[in-house]
Amino acid sequence: MSAADKTILFVTCINDRKLYANCVRHILQLLVPPGYIVQFMPIRNAKSMTSGYNQAISHPAKYKVYLHQDVFIINRAFLYGLLQLFEEHEHLGMIGMVGAQYVPPTGVWNEGRGIVGKVIGYMNDLFYMASLEQPYHESKTFIPVECIDGLLMATQYDVPWREDVFDGFDFYDVSQSFEFKKAGYTVGVPVQRDAWCIHYHFDVNMTNYEKYRKIFVEHYMSDVNKEE
Repeated sequence: MSAADKTILFVTCINDRKLYANCVRHILQLLVPPGYIVQFMPIRNAKSMTSGYNQAISHPAKYKVYLHQDVFIINRAFLYGLLQLFEEHEHLGMIGMVGAQYVPPTGVWNEGRGIVGKVIGYMNDLFYMASLEQPYHESKTFIPVECIDGLLMATQYDVPWREDVFDGFDFYDVSQSFEFKKAGYTVGVPVQRDAWCIHYHFDVNMTNYEKYRKIFVEHYMSDVNKEE
């Protein structure tokens, strides 16, 4: 096994040094399995999330964790859980903290069916727990989904991000979930007894959301919409 096979790369597009420093501080507190190394790739001045993340594709690390600068991993065993899932399920290409089992024809995943996962959110000076698991999932280690949310996206294979289509900061996550499925991989959400992450989001920019939603529907949902 090469050194690259035992490297975990954390990739983040950043524009706030304090937030990113806190993000890194949490990662440095994680338990690292023996023989594995953790590396960081902060990306500044990214023109889009996809173009930023594509800079990491050529990095030799087998495992990549793409996460927002305002996401703090609080499960110290995160890396153990991540590696166990990927090693036990070769077909599992990408995991996230929350996602949807069925994306509706509108492309708005959080309005879909089978919303699963957990995350502690912080918005408008309030903490909240988004706990979306169903009891029948308790016997599983992960739940297959159609898409995951972009707050954290961990991969064990490299699939190029569609910067040719999504040149902003919306729908990079849902489109990448569909790209992984097109490549033959499963996308999943781990079953979490307690939330693995805090998402400290306080400035949500929806200016171009509708533009990229329409682009997503055109590229990925047209066949679905024709069937309905």
